[in-house]
Amino acid sequence: MQTDLSQASGWYAVLPEPVPAKHLTGDQTADWVVVGAGITGLAAARRLAELEPEARIVLLETDRVGFGASGRNSGFVIDAPHYTPDFDVDYNRRLMRLFRAGRAQLADLVGRHGIACQWSEQGHVNAVAGAKFVPELEAVCRSLDAVGDDYERLDAAALEALLGTTFYHAAIRLPRTVLLNPAALCRGLGETLPANVEVYEESPVRRVAGGATVTVDCAEGSVSARGVLLTTNVFAQQLGFLRGRLFPILLYASLSRPLDDRQQAAMTGAPSWGITPEVLMGSTIRRTPSNRMMLRSVVRNSRDFRVGDRLAERLRETHRRLLAKRFPALAGLDMEHTWGGVVCMTRNYASVFGRLEPGVFASLGYNGVGLPRGTVSGALLAEHALGGESSLMADALALAGPSRLPPEPFLGLGLKAWLAWTRLRIGAEN
Repeated sequence: MQTDLSQASGWYAVLPEPVPAKHLTGDQTADWVVVGAGITGLAAARRLAELEPEARIVLLETDRVGFGASGRNSGFVIDAPHYTPDFDVDYNRRLMRLFRAGRAQLADLVGRHGIACQWSEQGHVNAVAGAKFVPELEAVCRSLDAVGDDYERLDAAALEALLGTTFYHAAIRLPRTVLLNPAALCRGLGETLPANVEVYEESPVRRVAGGATVTVDCAEGSVSARGVLLTTNVFAQQLGFLRGRLFPILLYASLSRPLDDRQQAAMTGAPSWGITPEVLMGSTIRRTPSNRMMLRSVVRNSRDFRVGDRLAERLRETHRRLLAKRFPALAGLDMEHTWGGVVCMTRNYASVFGRLEPGVFASLGYNGVGLPRGTVSGALLAEHALGGESSLMADALALAGPSRLPPEPFLGLGLKAWLAWTRLRIGAEN
């Protein structure tokens, strides 16, 4: 199997070409197998290798490292999640500890290994465009206050000075957020794994059979091991696990060509920043250090991230329009890359963490804030599989347990109605 590079994210497309992929072939044995080389799988494989330096760790990836969902997000490492009033203070404090631990682990790895991923510790703004949405921003502030987290309120004038637009009404600035190229981060993490981790790309897993000895069947071979760690998010269902517990949300993004001199001169404000919408499913926007604009918007219920030519052109036109609405000087800006990315959601926002059956462990379902939580959860899953205990692991276990979803066709109809209502509600934001 070869990766379809026409479906690469913009973050992946701007990277240098990787070395040829090594495929898993033949019948092999290992101590541990990790399925999925996204941010969680990379962390899990690394931690297994650190704890058992003599063990053989096999890491399997369907495409190339950095090509999948972990390399398709908007590139925010947020350690102050958008707490919801539905969660109590204890729940949010557990979340905060996990997010901060994941961010710290990433910062250590990027610094120690010199991973070139445009890592920028500049914070980001969580903004609303209309006054009617300010109460939702205030609810976030109350949740942040309750757990003792810090933030800065920004009014319209402060936002204009920072972003160079009068579009937004109010925001809060979260100071510790890191902005980066997520595909470059994943590739760098993959290239710096311990020597006892063997990475096999373009090696899709077809079947996982648990038991005293676990068997993992791939397209061209198989691996037998004492345990397997699943870090495949919603795609775990294709292997027969967690059906009726996970559902996919597909978001689309575009990355522009670099701004020309005229466009750069017209863009006032800071040279690099990131905006997340407080209103659910609004537009996420970044101005990158390489003077490109990234905009993520448009949501569907699907796990098929492929984008055909006709859909790509419609998405580019939508993204150009949304960008020009905020920054008129960028009207007509060419969107060089357009892609889709799958977010793994659960009904009650609880993740999956722990043993699914003998020999099979899983960590997935982060509901859209995956880079820091996936990092810490992958490392904790490795420790859990080896029988370890810690306060952070207790947090991960306490936040696990996704509730059952309605059966089809009710789930699909409900998601369709929810997405339609959300699009109608956020009209002013978009």
